[in-house]
Amino acid sequence: MPEAGVAIVGAGVAGAAAAIRLAERGVPVDLYEAVPEPRPIGAGLLLQPTGQRVLAAMGLLDEALALGTRVDRLFGDTPSGRAVLDMSYRRFHPEAYGLGIQRGALMGMLWRRLRELGVRWHCGAAAQGFEQDADGVTLRLAHREPARHAALILANGSFSRLREGMRVAQHGRPFPWGAVWTVLPAPPGFPQIELRQRFRSASQMIGLMPVGKAHAEDAERGINLFWSLPLAELDGWQERTGLDRLKQQMATLFPEVSPLLTGLRDSTQLREARYADVWMSRWHDGRVLAIGDCAHGMSPQLGQGANMALIDAHELACEAAGDWPGVFERYSRRRRAHLRFYGQASKRLTPMFQSHAVVAPWLRDRFFGWGGRLPYIHQQSIATLAGVKTGWLWGRLKL
Repeated sequence: MPEAGVAIVGAGVAGAAAAIRLAERGVPVDLYEAVPEPRPIGAGLLLQPTGQRVLAAMGLLDEALALGTRVDRLFGDTPSGRAVLDMSYRRFHPEAYGLGIQRGALMGMLWRRLRELGVRWHCGAAAQGFEQDADGVTLRLAHREPARHAALILANGSFSRLREGMRVAQHGRPFPWGAVWTVLPAPPGFPQIELRQRFRSASQMIGLMPVGKAHAEDAERGINLFWSLPLAELDGWQERTGLDRLKQQMATLFPEVSPLLTGLRDSTQLREARYADVWMSRWHDGRVLAIGDCAHGMSPQLGQGANMALIDAHELACEAAGDWPGVFERYSRRRRAHLRFYGQASKRLTPMFQSHAVVAPWLRDRFFGWGGRLPYIHQQSIATLAGVKTGWLWGRLKL
C-alpha cells in the first residue's frame, strides 16, 4: 500500500473507477467534483471486453450486463449499400462481445460502489489549481479552504485546465467536429440492432446502438442516437438548423431510423458532445497524475473513452505500492504502448469519418469493406475495436 491518501479531481468514469480501485486496496481517497449535485447522465457507451474485465474485478459486471445490451457486431455502410465496416466480435474470440450501456447506468453503479467503500466525496468543490512539493500536493478550491494530500490525480476531462499545471510537454486541441446525441426508447416493432452506422463521405454520419435500460425497473430498452456535426454547425444548431430539418437529414441518410425519430419531439432531448485531442509526453509529474480523457482524450470513432478510463484505473491500482511518485512513474510506463497506439489510430482514422475530406473517405469506401473480409485484417480491426492492441503489427494488452 502506498503512503497516505490521494485526491482525485473529477467524478466521471476515470475518477470514480480510480477511487474504487484504490479504495479497495486500502488507500484513503478524497474525490472532488465541481458539480454541486452530479447526476448520472450521458451518452450510450460501448464497453469492450477489456473494460468488462475491470468491471468484473470491481464486482459490477453482472449488474452492468443486466442493465446493458450485448453487442456482437459493428456494421457501417453508405447510402448506396456499400459495406464500409463489418466487424464481428466472435471472429476475435468466440466468447467476446461489446456491451452497450447508458452512461447514466454505469455512473450510478460506480458512484454507489465508491460510497460503499467509504470514499469521501466532495460535491460542489471546484478545483482551481495546485502546488506540489517534496511531501505532498496542496489543492486550491473555489470558496473553500485548500486541501492537502499526499498525491493528486486529475480526471476532469479533455478540457481540463488543471492539466496545464503539470510540468510536462502537452497539448489539448479541440476537434473540429462534434455531435448531438440522445437515448430514445425503441418503438414497438423496432428491430433489435447491433452497433449500426451510416456514412455519406465523411461529412455525415449517423450511429445507432442498443444501450439497454437506465434502471433495473425500466421496461423500455434504449437506443443511443448519434449524429455527427462540424463545430461550426453544432454551435447554435437549434436556431441555425432546427430540429425538424435535422430529423429530415437523419431520415434522408438512413430511412430505417424514421420510426425511432418519432420519439424525438423536442430539441432539448438532444445533447451536444465536443471532443479534444490530448497528447502528453508522459502522464505523471512528481506527485500529480492525469488519467482518462484528461490524459489522452481522443475522437469517439474508436469508441474507447470509457474503456480506456476503466483500464487506467485498474492499471494504476496494480502499481499502488510505495511512494506516489514511484507509483505514477510505473503507471506511465505500464500504459505507454497501449495509449500511444490508440492515440495514433484515432488521429489516422478520424479524417475518414468526421471531416470535409474527399480522398480519405473515397479510399475508405472502396478498401475498408474489401480489406475487412481478409482474415488477418479483420482480426486486427476487431482487436483494435476490442481495446487490446498495443502496436500496429503485434502486441496485446494483458489485464
